[in-house]
Amino acid sequence: MNRLRKAAHSPLIQWLTHLTTPGVNPCACGGSASEPFLARAFSHPQGAGVIGPGTQRLLRTVLVDALARSTEGCEVVIARADLERLFGAASSQLSSYLVPALHITDTLEDAIEHLESRTPHTTAAGSVEQPQVLWLATPGDDADVVHQTLEREPSTDLMTLLNGPWPYGPTHFVTVDGPQHPPCRNLDLLTRDQAIARLWALG
Repeated sequence: MNRLRKAAHSPLIQWLTHLTTPGVNPCACGGSASEPFLARAFSHPQGAGVIGPGTQRLLRTVLVDALARSTEGCEVVIARADLERLFGAASSQLSSYLVPALHITDTLEDAIEHLESRTPHTTAAGSVEQPQVLWLATPGDDADVVHQTLEREPSTDLMTLLNGPWPYGPTHFVTVDGPQHPPCRNLDLLTRDQAIARLWALG
């Protein structure tokens, strides 16, 4: 576990220059096979941070959207501590109920190792593809390690939203009612109870 190290973050002013509420895709809402994953509306090739009182609601909502559409080949990768932050005591039951679409790791380092171990697969048409992955994480003092991981991973297949300010990409400020300029008119951020109910309904 010596891979993650304490990093000297960029000054506060650097990520403040990336702070954004309107920086979302107005066409992305998620919810059906004909629409992009909701996480696509907020993600960025170098990752995107989420701050504000609605942070956990947004992260919870994009996780539920991705798992509800796991038949489209999307995997959610999240550390156990982050899952517990989103779902509380119910996270232990959800973790076994939602496997294999939900991949839970013990640490941030384990999540990085899992992402780096992914292998592409060849389609019937002969093209090489990587399955879609939604990575939810809290970088903390290891923002530089997370950034290095994102630089190595294909951005077209990986959607990354980070709990907290993000010095290497945009940071979205979200209120309890959602971002100032939501990607779609019917974006409802889920409370913990609402999200848990929707996940149980997937079975």
